[in-house]
Amino acid sequence: MSPGPRVRHAPGSFLGSLLGVVGFSVVAGLLVSATVVPGVAVASETADSGIDVFESLPDFVEIDEQSEVSTIYGRGEAQEAIPIAQFYSQNRQIVSLAEAGRWAPLAAIAGEDARFYDHGGVDMISVVRALSPVGAGGASSLTMQLVRQQIVEVACAIVDPTTGARQDEELCADQTADSYGRKLQEMRFAIALEQRYTKNEILAAYLNIANYGDATYGIQAAAQRYFSIDASQLSIAEAASLLATVQYPSNLNLSQPEHYAGNQARRDYVIQRMHTVGFITDAERDEALAIPVDDDFVQLSELESGCMASYYGSTGFFCDYVSRTLQLPQPDGSFLLGADQAANQRAFDLGGLQIFTSIDVTLNEQVQAVLDEYTPLDETRLELGGAVSMLEVGSGRILVMAQNKDFDNTDSADAQLETGVNFNVGGSDLGGGQGFQPGSGYKIFALAAWIEAGYSVSTSLDTSRHPRQIPSCGSRLPADPQNNEGRSFPRSDVVGIMENSLNTGIMEMGTRLDVCDVFEVAERMGAGPAQGGTYADYPRDQVPPALIGGAGNVTPMGMAEAFQTIASGGVHCEPTAIDRIVARDGSELAMPARDCERVLTPEVASVMQYVLQEVTNANRINDPPGPAPVISKTGTSNDVVQTWVNGASSSIASSVWIGNIQGDTGLLSVGGRAMWDRRSAVFTQVMGAALDRYPGAAFAPPDESTLQGNAVALPDVAGQTPDEARATLEGAGFTVVVGATVAGAQEAGRIEYSSPGAGALVLPRTSVTLLVSDGSQSTSPDAAIPSLEGMTLADAGTAMGAAGLDAANLQVTWARADPASRCVVLDQNPDAGTAGPPTSPVSIVVGADRDGIDPGC
Repeated sequence: MSPGPRVRHAPGSFLGSLLGVVGFSVVAGLLVSATVVPGVAVASETADSGIDVFESLPDFVEIDEQSEVSTIYGRGEAQEAIPIAQFYSQNRQIVSLAEAGRWAPLAAIAGEDARFYDHGGVDMISVVRALSPVGAGGASSLTMQLVRQQIVEVACAIVDPTTGARQDEELCADQTADSYGRKLQEMRFAIALEQRYTKNEILAAYLNIANYGDATYGIQAAAQRYFSIDASQLSIAEAASLLATVQYPSNLNLSQPEHYAGNQARRDYVIQRMHTVGFITDAERDEALAIPVDDDFVQLSELESGCMASYYGSTGFFCDYVSRTLQLPQPDGSFLLGADQAANQRAFDLGGLQIFTSIDVTLNEQVQAVLDEYTPLDETRLELGGAVSMLEVGSGRILVMAQNKDFDNTDSADAQLETGVNFNVGGSDLGGGQGFQPGSGYKIFALAAWIEAGYSVSTSLDTSRHPRQIPSCGSRLPADPQNNEGRSFPRSDVVGIMENSLNTGIMEMGTRLDVCDVFEVAERMGAGPAQGGTYADYPRDQVPPALIGGAGNVTPMGMAEAFQTIASGGVHCEPTAIDRIVARDGSELAMPARDCERVLTPEVASVMQYVLQEVTNANRINDPPGPAPVISKTGTSNDVVQTWVNGASSSIASSVWIGNIQGDTGLLSVGGRAMWDRRSAVFTQVMGAALDRYPGAAFAPPDESTLQGNAVALPDVAGQTPDEARATLEGAGFTVVVGATVAGAQEAGRIEYSSPGAGALVLPRTSVTLLVSDGSQSTSPDAAIPSLEGMTLADAGTAMGAAGLDAANLQVTWARADPASRCVVLDQNPDAGTAGPPTSPVSIVVGADRDGIDPGC
C-alpha cells in the first residue's frame, strides 16, 4: 500500500498536539535555554529535524532596516529646500519610543504580550498554552511578531549579487505557512534579537514595523492616516484601535466604515487588557470603551504618496523623473544608492531618504501657469501638447520641467487632462515618449558643423531653389526643399540664412558638409535621437532632410542641452536633477561628479553665440524683456504640426515645444498665425521669468579669426575687359563664368559688375559670374579742373576746353579789384585738380571796377 499524502501539522490542532507537541516543546525549551547557554540548542541531538532549517539562516535580523517614506525636496522662492513629494513602498515614518506616545506602547504590550518585559524573547507560558488541545491564545511574543515581519520586510529581499537569487528561497516561502519550522525560526531569531537589543528598542521597532492596513505601516503613519494626528497625541481609545488593527490589517483597518464594527470589538478587548494588566484605571477604561468607532471617531487623511500626490501641481513629472533616476545606472555604470543594482534597489525600497533636487519650484510654477494659458486642456481641435525644459548654464542642473498635463501614470488617467508620459524627455526608462520633430531648430547643428569646418558665417551663398547633391555618410543624395511660404532669396550670407531660416541656404551649406558630421555634432551637444540609440541607426536614404529638421525626433530636454552647450562656451553638461541625498542614518551619500565635457571650441561657440544673437535681434517676437542678450532659434515642422523656440541667456537654457501630442493637425490650419506664434509668447514669458531669478550677462565677442573663417573678399573687376577680369579672378582661385550683357555705365564691352559683388566674403573656388556693360548709361570720363587763377577770363575759357570741360559752365562773380586785376580770375571753386564730368560747373571770381558789374571783359 502506498503511503498517504503528507500532512503538515500546525501548532494548536489536536492532531498536531498528539504528533508534534513533545518534539516541539523540547526544541522550544532548548531555544529558550539558549538565552543562558546558547550552544545547547545547536548541540542537542534530540532536536527535531526542523531545527536544521535555520542552521543556514542569518544569526539575527537588523531591526533598524524598515521601509519608510522618502522625501523629495525642491527649492523655494529664496532657494531654500522645500518638500515636493513623498514616495514609499510602505508608508512609514520611523519614530522613537518616546515619540510613539504614552498609550500605543502599552496597548501593544497589553493586547499582544503582557509578559513582554519578563521573558527573553519567547514566552513559554504562551507556547504551552498554544500547544494545548484547546489551543487557547497565540504563541508569538511581540519579539517573535517583530521577527516575522522583519523577515518578510528584509530577509526575503536579500539577493545574491552574483546569481540574483534570494538568499533563502525556503525561508521566504515559509512565511505564509503556519508550521512548526517557521515558529521555531521565529523563536531562534527572537532570542537573538533579545540578546542584541534592549526591550525598549524591540518595542519601538515593533510599533514602527507593524502593518496597520491600507498601505500604512508604523504607528506614526497610522496615527496620521486614521486620526490626522501624531502618534504622541493618541488617546487610549485611538491607540487601542490602531493596535487592534495589526491582528487583521486588511479587515480591521479604519479606512472603510464596514471595518468599524470589527475594529471596535478588537479595540475593546485591547482596552480591557490594558485595564487587566494595570495600565489604565477603571475610569479610563470606561471612558475609552464608551467611545464608538464611527465617522466622528475616525479622522481620515488622504494618502499622500508618490508623484501623483506631489505637493505642487507642476512637479509631478519631475518627481517621476527623479524616482526613475534613482533606480537606473549612471552613465559610468554606477548607482546612486548602492554598490550594485541589487543594493541600489534595496536602498530605494527601504526608503528613509532625503533627496535634494535642482528643481526651482517657484519658477516651475510660473512656467506651468504660462503653459496652462497657451496650451489649455480644453482644446479639442487637436491633441495639443506643450512642454518646457530649462537648464542652468554651466552645470546642466534641471531648473524647470513642466508640461500641460497633470501627472497620472495609472490606467484610469483621463487622456484629456492627464498622462504618465513625460514630454520633456525620451525613453521609457525615464518615463519619456518618442519626442517630436524639431523643424528648423535643428539647423543650429549644421551651423556648428559649418563653423567647425572652417567656413565663415559671413560667406555669401547661393540660396536660390534648385536641386542639390548632399554628401550623406559616404554617398551623395538629392535634395530640393523650398523655403517657408515659398520665399525666394537668390543669395544670402550664413547669418541671413539663419535669421530667415532658409532651407535652400542650409542645403547649400550641406553641399560642403556631410550629414553624418551634422549628426555627430548634434549628439555631442546633447540632442541625440529621442527614441534612443544614435543617428548611425538612421536609414541612409532619409538623412538629408535632417539638415532642416525633417529626419527624426528630439526632445525639449535635448534641445535645451544643445543651447546650454552653446551658451556655456562649448561645454556640454549632462542634465542632472539630484544635488545631494541624505541616507536614513543621516549620512550624506557620495554623488558622482558632474558629467561636463568640452564638445565645441570656445571660438566656435562664440561665433554661434554671435549668429544666434543676430537671429533673436531679427525676430524680436522671441526676445524676452530685460537687458540680458538671448540666443534663439525657432523650429516648425511640415504643415506646422510641431513648433518650437529654443534659446539661452548666459545663465539659463530653455526649450519650448508646442504641438501635436499625436496626429498631424496643423496649428496654422486650426488657429491661424496666432496659434503658430504661441511658442514665442510662451518662450518670452518663461525666459523673462527665468531672467528675473537668474540674471544673464553679455556673451563674449566672436572670435575674429573664426568669424572670418576661410572666406576671402572678392576683388573688384568693374571696368576691366572680360579677359582682364578672368585673369584677376582665376589668379585669386575663383572660377569664372561670363554672363549676360546688361545696361551699364561702364564703357561697352567692359565688366559692369560681378555676382557675388565686389568685396563680398566668399569661399575659395566660388564661381563668379561677370556681367558685361552695353555702355548705354556710360558718360565721358571725368576730367580734372585746371588751375584758372591769374588767367584772363578769355584764357580761362580756353583752358576749360582744353581740359575737356565746357567753358559755358563757368559761373562768374564780379568783384572790385585794382586796375591791374581787371578781367583776371582771382579765385575758383572747385580747386584745381578736382575731377568731375564735362558738365561740372566751376565758379570763378573775376576782377572788376565795381562789385557785381562786368567791366566789359
